[in-house]
Formats: sequence, C-alpha cells, structure tokens
Amino acid sequence: MLSTDLALSSAYADPTTSASRLIVTRRDAMDRTYRAIGYLDRQREVSGNHVYTFSYLAQVADQERFVPIIGFRDLHRHYRSTRLFPSFSERVMSAKRPDRPEYLAALDLDADADAWEILSASGGHREGDPIELVSLPSYEPTTGMTSAHFLAHGVRYCDDEASAYLTQLQRGHKLTLRFDPTNPKDANAIQVVDGSLCLGFVPSPLLDYVHSVVDSGAYELRVVRANPAETHPHLRLLLHLRGHCEDFVFDGPAWRSASDLPAK
Repeated sequence: MLSTDLALSSAYADPTTSASRLIVTRRDAMDRTYRAIGYLDRQREVSGNHVYTFSYLAQVADQERFVPIIGFRDLHRHYRSTRLFPSFSERVMSAKRPDRPEYLAALDLDADADAWEILSASGGHREGDPIELVSLPSYEPTTGMTSAHFLAHGVRYCDDEASAYLTQLQRGHKLTLRFDPTNPKDANAIQVVDGSLCLGFVPSPLLDYVHSVVDSGAYELRVVRANPAETHPHLRLLLHLRGHCEDFVFDGPAWRSASDLPAK
C-alpha cells in the first residue's frame, strides 16, 4: 500500500458514520430546499448501552405554523429513549431485503453495520419523503481542524457527461468546490466539481459550514465512494471534506436546541 493510500485509509477510518449527532432536516414543499429542524443524538452510558435523544432547534420551535414530526409533538421537549425512535428506525433498510448487501456497499459500510451507522451514512432517505439526516461535522477547537462526511445532493440534475464521469471516479480522488452565486434556488449554493464538470452540490444544511471552511484557506475534498448510474441518485457520490475553520458555525445561536432554553 502506498503512503498516500495509508493517509486516505486513516482519513476514512473514523468517518462521521460513527458520529453521535445527526442534523434532522426537512425539505420545503415550495422551494424543495432542505432545512435543519432538529438533532438526533446517540450517547453511550457507563453501562455500555446506547441512549437516543431528539430535540428541535429553537429557531424552528418558535415558528407559529411549524408542523412537528410524527411522534415528536412537543416542540420544546428533550425526547429520550433506550431504543432508536420508530420515526427514524423505520428509515433503516431491513436486514431481510435481498439488496441490502449492495446498499451497504454503496454507502461504504461493512455488512455488519448497525442501524445508527446506516442511518448516518444514508441520511435515512426515502423516495417522496421530506425528512433527511446529515452527520454533524467534527471540529477540534484547539486546532480549528474540522471534517465532514456527506452524500452530494442534486446528482440527478447533472448532465450525461458528468454522470458517466462520476461512475469512473476512484476512492481518494480529489475534487474541488465552486461557489454558485447565480443559483436560482440559493445564492449560497456550492457545487462539487472536477474541472468544468459539476458532479453535485453540498447539502443545504452544511452550506454555511462549508463556506467557512473554504474561506479559512486550504481544504481537501475527496471521493469516499462513487456509485454507478443504476444506483439511486441520492447515493451516487459519498464525500469526505477536511480543512480548518476559525469559528464552528454549529456552535452559534441559530443551531441552539429548543430543549436547552429555559421553559417559557
């Protein structure tokens, strides 16, 4: 194995599929943009057992017409369970499905991956369903080093040339990011590109974060897994971003959990 291969293996050895916090997002019915609405967490107790918690973001809990997720009616409650909540566990492909091995391979997961790993890697995506989850990027305050593991959005909108090119990409291939200020949906949009080819987009909930990483200087965006054209567009391109940022946007007030605020 080459030294560069060793570096890549190290980078992907602890991807955010093992992260303890997922950002819960929902696609807007009007502009079809995914917006963050809450957090799903997994913590390990002293006993070794896992505890799952869910809470809404304060900024959405205060919206008068906000519609809660089924099973999470109280917008200010900190939900807690020793089992993954049904609203999320049902988004994990059944072990009885004959296509499960191919599905896990497309997500760069081992055959024995648990429900949390699968949910983290896949985002719990279901066709026609507006809910999707994104792993919270990691951040080291003392060094400013940060990394994110995510599936590219909008791959279905790439042209045939880009789709064919994407299929040929190998693990570790370096890609770049390109700001897209004329994007009709979001002037903050960021394209995932290789040369002149647009291969997809950064998920909307990560845009401010990725802007901060790019603005901080050198970054590295590499392919973790590129899947063939017959794969669902949502799973075509799995990416890993590494870099620095001076301020971690997810520590800001816009990302505060409603359950962390004093009761009204």
